[in-house]
Amino acid sequence: MKLPLFHLLVPCLCVPFLFSSCGTTGGGSSPSSSSNVPVEEMTGYFEESGTIPGHLLKWEDDPSLPGKLLVVVDKKKQMMYVYRGTHRIAYAPISSGRSSGMTPSGYFRIASKDADHHSYYGAFINAAGELRDGDIRKDAARPGERFEPAKMPYFMRVNGAVGIHEGYLPGRPSSHGCIRIPHLVAKNLFEVAPVGTRVIVRDGDWNIHELQKKPSGIFRTVHKPSAPRAGANSASSGKKELVKSEASVEKDAAAMPPVGEQENAPLPSSGADAVTPSSSHGLERLE
Repeated sequence: MKLPLFHLLVPCLCVPFLFSSCGTTGGGSSPSSSSNVPVEEMTGYFEESGTIPGHLLKWEDDPSLPGKLLVVVDKKKQMMYVYRGTHRIAYAPISSGRSSGMTPSGYFRIASKDADHHSYYGAFINAAGELRDGDIRKDAARPGERFEPAKMPYFMRVNGAVGIHEGYLPGRPSSHGCIRIPHLVAKNLFEVAPVGTRVIVRDGDWNIHELQKKPSGIFRTVHKPSAPRAGANSASSGKKELVKSEASVEKDAAAMPPVGEQENAPLPSSGADAVTPSSSHGLERLE
């Protein structure tokens, strides 16, 4: 009787051990979700953490994929998506204009590129290191001050003064009109997107298959913002911007969209006009 009883007790003793072992091993060996892995540091992101989690940031390009590049900016979601054809190769959080209209919606093309662009906005710094915000086009340096323009790396002009560039991401619309994106996507997009690349700025509700079917002629090329005020000094780095290449852009890239093909009301020639139609063209409200 002892032998059968021993055989009955062994499985009873082993079962709890096996369950506890599997539970411990499974929890320890299971990799954390890729969506929770921080992939990039950026000061101020969501004003709490300097890291952007993996589920909000991606760049996985494959140049062999069929179809042309298309950049979709969704102001409602505060996200940007990059496609080759209908295959999404990248996405990232953005920060667009802080108020309605500062980042105009529409169909555009990258008009020029500047890897070391600077804003008219910045800070006046005195000898004691004290800062005050300013716009070099309308503000003058006080005695002992110097002007430090805000940096806008990997600037890709979209609509006059409005461009896509690497910048501060507080997790909400906060720019003067530009579309700020993280370093990873800004750098890679700057490298792969030629002048003439299509950019669609929307406020939610879109389908990539429908967007890719949009006629080429509705995409506008707006090269320059309105001229700054007379006597103002540009805060540009002085580095020459890449000009539009006729060889890389379709003939109708600069054509205005026919009335019948416009989805929205006619767009102004620049983001400045859409914001403040004043004698200064509202440039003080754009980056």
